[in-house]
Amino acid sequence: MTSDVAVVIPARYAASRLPGKPLIPIAGKPMIQWVYERALQIRNVSQVIVATDDLRIADTVKQFGGVAIMTPENCANGSERVGIVAHLIDADIVVNLQGDEPLISPAAVTQAIMALQQNPALSVATLGFPLEDAFDWQNPAIVKVLVNCNMQAIYFSRAPIPHPRDDEFQPLPLLFRHIGVNVYRKNFLLQFLEWAEGVLEKVEKLEQLRIVERGFPIRVVLAESLSPGVDTPEDLPKVEELIKQRGQNG
Repeated sequence: MTSDVAVVIPARYAASRLPGKPLIPIAGKPMIQWVYERALQIRNVSQVIVATDDLRIADTVKQFGGVAIMTPENCANGSERVGIVAHLIDADIVVNLQGDEPLISPAAVTQAIMALQQNPALSVATLGFPLEDAFDWQNPAIVKVLVNCNMQAIYFSRAPIPHPRDDEFQPLPLLFRHIGVNVYRKNFLLQFLEWAEGVLEKVEKLEQLRIVERGFPIRVVLAESLSPGVDTPEDLPKVEELIKQRGQNG
């Protein structure tokens, strides 16, 4: 089964921890260009669009040959920004690819898309990578996801979950580090954005919990490699070094 697939990259200028983040140069290119070029490598994608609230970002995207659509500054979150663009385009599946993921694996995103294409009953998929480090487990900046035996998300949290009663942290086969990609059927995405913020979502500030709380399955697809995003200034040199090591030119 084939579907029209659109990748939408939400990119706002006024990030609290790193203002102007999409335009920060990494290894000779603005970060948003790295993300855009990775998105173009995802298989069977019909269009890639940056959804932004700032003309500086839109102009930069157009300068490297990309497509950008302006969205309001007051969007509550990235999913709302993606939803505005989803209303305007013809697509069956919409990929919400965060604008701070310059190392995202196109192959992993392709697998998440295929999860929806091969299972008509599934409406949402995301990515995870085995969480094996105790520091990452305790770090609230790293979102953890627990899954069941069918690789469906049980819970997303910034807290160190599950809590070991008797022992120290040990890697578990059902515990993953969440990677910032969400793949939706377009109709489900638009429905999701009409729901009120969930109780769990308000606590954790994680949009995926709105879906979990309402009982819809989220398939977690295993990524073959970790793709660290850029959340703080300290992340920039690490990501730049990884790009240089991997010899990635797009």
